[in-house]
Amino acid sequence: MGSRKGSNGVIDGEENAQEFLEKVALIDDFKPFIFQGLLSVTRVAKECGLNRDVFYTNPDIRDIHWPALIKRLEDEGVLKLRVAKPVEEMPHQPRRNAANDSRTKQIQEENEAVKAENRELRRRLGKLESIDEILHSTGRIPW
Repeated sequence: MGSRKGSNGVIDGEENAQEFLEKVALIDDFKPFIFQGLLSVTRVAKECGLNRDVFYTNPDIRDIHWPALIKRLEDEGVLKLRVAKPVEEMPHQPRRNAANDSRTKQIQEENEAVKAENRELRRRLGKLESIDEILHSTGRIPW
């Protein structure tokens, strides 16, 4: 359907839901609408003459009619039943072992060495900058 000039979003939503229900009632075989084991929103939307986003934005279709259709197809055996409670994932905990600890310590030591070297080079650069400034101000080095 979609909105037209002077239309009301609520009325359009109701019309879209009604269109969805009418078209779904006419479909005898849902197997062509199944893609990778799931009912394809895109294929059903195209068959109903609706935009795909209507299935995500219209609360009646999204929360009531679509889940009811999926439940009906699961009961009829067209779709495979979904797992009621999927296996919970264990939170990822990094493995702590001696190799990781020693590598971490090595990297920290290298980091500290680089920081110390950086401090020393900055100190030396400060001395050279002051010498350079003196040479420029006395005219020993041309600008």
